Amino acid sequence: MSKLAAILLVLCVGSNARAEKPVWENEQVYHRNRLPARATFWPFASVEAARVGDREVSPLVKSLCGDWRFDWAPTPADAPADSWLNGFPSSSWARLPVPSSWQMHGYGTPIYKSSGYPFRIAPPRVTCEPPSTWTTFKDRNPVGSYWREFETPREWRGKRVFLHFAGVEGAFETWVNGDFVGYSEGSRSPAEFEVTSRLQTGANTIAVRVYRYSDGSYLEDQDMWRLSGIHREVLLVATPAARIADFTVRTDLDSHYRDAQLAIDIKLDADNPLDGWTIRADLFDTEGDAVLAESLQHKAEPILNLTSDAAVLVERTPQRGAGPFGWLHATVKAPRLWTAETPNLYRLVLSLVDDHGSVVQTTGCDVGFRKIESRDGRFLVNGKPIKLRGVNRHEHDPVTGHTLSLESMRRDIELMKRANINAVRTAHYPNDPRWYGLCDRLGMYVLNEADLETHGLRGKLANEPSWAPAFMDRVVRLVERDKNHPSVIGWSLGNESGWAPNFAACAAWTKATDPTRFVHYEGAQGEPDPAAVDVISRFYPRVRNAYLHPDLPQDPAAVERPENARWERLLDIADRRNDSRPILTSEYAHAMGNAVGNLPEYWQEIWSNDRLLGGFLWDWSDQGLLTRTVERKPYIGYGGAFDDEPNHGAFCLNGVVMADRSLTAKYEEVRRVYQPIAIEMVGAHRNEEGVRVALRVTNRRDHVGLDGLIPHWRLDVEGKSIAEGDLPPLSTPQRTTQPLVLTVPFDNTPGERWLRVSFRQPNATAWSPAHWEIAAAQFALPATEVRQVLGKTAEPLEVEETADSVRLKGPRFTARFDRHTATLVSLQYDGAEVLARPFTLQAYRAPTDNDRGFGSWLAKEWTDAGLDRLTVEPVSVAVQSRDVSQTTIATIVEAKTHGGAIRLVTTWRINGAGEIAAECRFQPTGRLPPLPRLGVVTSLVAGLDQLDWFGRGPWESYPDRQAACDIGRYQGVVCEQATPYPRPQETGSHEETRWAAVTDKDGKGLVVAATGDPFAFSALPYTAADLATAKRWVDLKPRAESVLSIDAAQCGLGNSSCGPGVLKRYAVLPVEHTLRFAIAPLSADEDPAVVARRERAAFNSQDQAP
Repeated sequence: MSKLAAILLVLCVGSNARAEKPVWENEQVYHRNRLPARATFWPFASVEAARVGDREVSPLVKSLCGDWRFDWAPTPADAPADSWLNGFPSSSWARLPVPSSWQMHGYGTPIYKSSGYPFRIAPPRVTCEPPSTWTTFKDRNPVGSYWREFETPREWRGKRVFLHFAGVEGAFETWVNGDFVGYSEGSRSPAEFEVTSRLQTGANTIAVRVYRYSDGSYLEDQDMWRLSGIHREVLLVATPAARIADFTVRTDLDSHYRDAQLAIDIKLDADNPLDGWTIRADLFDTEGDAVLAESLQHKAEPILNLTSDAAVLVERTPQRGAGPFGWLHATVKAPRLWTAETPNLYRLVLSLVDDHGSVVQTTGCDVGFRKIESRDGRFLVNGKPIKLRGVNRHEHDPVTGHTLSLESMRRDIELMKRANINAVRTAHYPNDPRWYGLCDRLGMYVLNEADLETHGLRGKLANEPSWAPAFMDRVVRLVERDKNHPSVIGWSLGNESGWAPNFAACAAWTKATDPTRFVHYEGAQGEPDPAAVDVISRFYPRVRNAYLHPDLPQDPAAVERPENARWERLLDIADRRNDSRPILTSEYAHAMGNAVGNLPEYWQEIWSNDRLLGGFLWDWSDQGLLTRTVERKPYIGYGGAFDDEPNHGAFCLNGVVMADRSLTAKYEEVRRVYQPIAIEMVGAHRNEEGVRVALRVTNRRDHVGLDGLIPHWRLDVEGKSIAEGDLPPLSTPQRTTQPLVLTVPFDNTPGERWLRVSFRQPNATAWSPAHWEIAAAQFALPATEVRQVLGKTAEPLEVEETADSVRLKGPRFTARFDRHTATLVSLQYDGAEVLARPFTLQAYRAPTDNDRGFGSWLAKEWTDAGLDRLTVEPVSVAVQSRDVSQTTIATIVEAKTHGGAIRLVTTWRINGAGEIAAECRFQPTGRLPPLPRLGVVTSLVAGLDQLDWFGRGPWESYPDRQAACDIGRYQGVVCEQATPYPRPQETGSHEETRWAAVTDKDGKGLVVAATGDPFAFSALPYTAADLATAKRWVDLKPRAESVLSIDAAQCGLGNSSCGPGVLKRYAVLPVEHTLRFAIAPLSADEDPAVVARRERAAFNSQDQAP
């Protein structure tokens, strides 16, 4: 045998071997018959219809959404035989709505994986036998078979017809009238096929077979629920025989960022010559008026020839580049520019006109004039530096899975805009095409990401040449689909898949194809800052503040290794002089559970440095799925809720908002920290008119001044508003500072005085109601001194000591201290018991997701120390002093830990009126970790469930997440204080509380007032143990009593579920802490603020007496 023959034999054997693979287990086959990717646009019946741009009313687009016949099988071998493709399915087939995720309708199992694959890894195969406990052991590769009938409109005769799938999760094959149409992979990019020759008059059938897993699944290892099915729209699209196949719109601005250049590149598709035909472009403003003096026109034949596959190009010489971009060009004088703050749009209408002057086809798209640049380390839009106040967003709905309605998408953008979010990263795939139109119209910057993540294999596939075409296919489809959206300011090549030649090729193609946007990529492995991308990207970096757990590699030199890039601090990167690219935090502030600590510290650094472009919080909404318990109670489930194995538990619950878009304290914190107006108080002093307050207002918006916003002020005393008013509007230009001076009234009303200054929109907008608040800040003003306090008349106090207790009795109350527990166990007012459980030491909290996280391991340290199971032992009870109206009792308890102890020494002063002042000194000793909290806890009897407090609110707050919680007076109900995190954890605390009243519905109860520094408190129907042991919120059973916690200190939240932990300044170190508070009875006709003020003044004056 000759050498050549041997080589050919090997090639034939290899080819046959490849042919034996199923198409869905062959990385080199990612489509068959699929048309080239194109921009999102639709045909219309007239120029006017194209100008309006409502696809829903176009007679040339037919939706195939609705009920389809459906069959589910656990493996391809179990799927129905092919006879149904050319006939009718079995009557046993169910009906399934399209679009949908089939798991949300009871077929198969939703699987939540953060990273790693739900099948055994053996690329490109997906059906190798996994462990027997895995879901895929039985359901090896589920197949969904879809079928429906349809008719094409009579008016479509003689037209070409295209079958358009906006998104199919999995790999799929499709047939029309039994004829094979095509195959496609890539779950979140459109697949389009021409079906003209396969259609027949009257009824037609379409069949689709979806494979849950394919070789493409190796490129879709994103942190999300693994679902399946036709999850986006299915459409039929009719065009003339000669058609506009695609077009690209580019805009540019002159050096003054005033006049614009419009360039349009067009691809035509026709089987016959187009001699005498023209392509025409018209531009309209929002009022429908023509912008250009005359239509742009170009002969169609040259365009067709240069875009035809069969075209033979005659090259001119000499050749330098490819010449100017586009076939149609225009200068647009002083257009209204597009930014996220000013989403000004124009409407471009393209018409294909035949040689008789008749319009054969018309289509169009929205156009936003804007220019993107990077200069001197800054990222510019229309010549102005911007900051991306961003969030990552998965497409997720707790009921419909990965299928979203247009209304829900709009609601997301409205909520984001109201929270001062101006940018979204489409983590980690192209979103529904309709999302981008909303971003264009409402104003949202988009970092658009390819459907490309191989997290479970790191960079292995990015180094494999056989996978390179599949990598490129996904990036090309991203860019080609969304290239005309002004909201898209950057392309992200994918996520967490290493850096290797396949990505280098994708970056090169993207930059050559679209030089008007920046290219981003965060590989999470290998070279962190490849030269092929335009920004330095980091996940979960640190600020320069000291962390409780630094978690840096032991070897200082290791910090500079590429794989340790995540340990870097933002400002350290910005200080480097060897790379001047902008720096983007592509993920940070991991919002899992009760989280988003120290967000202000991040933004203090971002605002301070021009190179810091901003960041994208992780992430927008919890990815929980609605399910039911065995008792049919609804709840939000996370990984494992569906017996899915393997799974990553609650790691899908990372949202700033809940899965159903309920708002949280995290949302409010983001809204306040992201606000684009900084308000600072420079000084305040008394004058004859009141208090003169000098403020400094900085407009941090990128493109607009403060014109049109209404400044508003409000003066609160002890949490109640006593005066407010509007101020004249400011004309502060973007990125400048202006002084603001106002005078507020001052009177002798006693108490703390707080000034709140805000900026509001006067009118409703496309995303907000009228009077929506854009920014706010609060400042403490000088308080009125209380020179005389009229306390209660001294009442007699009886003290009875026994071997078991110390009992105190006044005219309206009794109290009892138990010597066996060394604590206050009973407190009665007017004969009614207040305490359901005694006061006791509390040093534990239900771990938050961050406490469990890999960035801190605090929860493990706490359990290792035994803080979750403390046994509080009595040391002593002693009556230190007594007289006819007041007695002082000292109690000491101690809780042993592994390696240490916490002693609580409390001095109680009780008077005949039933007022009790407590000074608690917490004394940790020995080897103890940083503590969850230090405080006391009790339970109040059932019926005491109404709250009124003066402190931070109304949302829960913690030491490092309280920017949005102003000091004020708030009311609530105990049963509504907890945030229902799907995995229960610490919740409901309120920082810097001056006093808190807990009463019945008539207003009778007690008030707890700080007599020293303000305390943190919570009142919940759950104990810390209840929250710590429950796995699901639905499992919690509210107690009848109210669990009242009063803390000297509680640990901050941090971000360590995936990122840096708690800053040291927000930690509770094991050193002595002191808590001082007073308890007083509250009758129905008393104002708790007055009682609290009296208690603070009375007991403080006793402390200061000689």
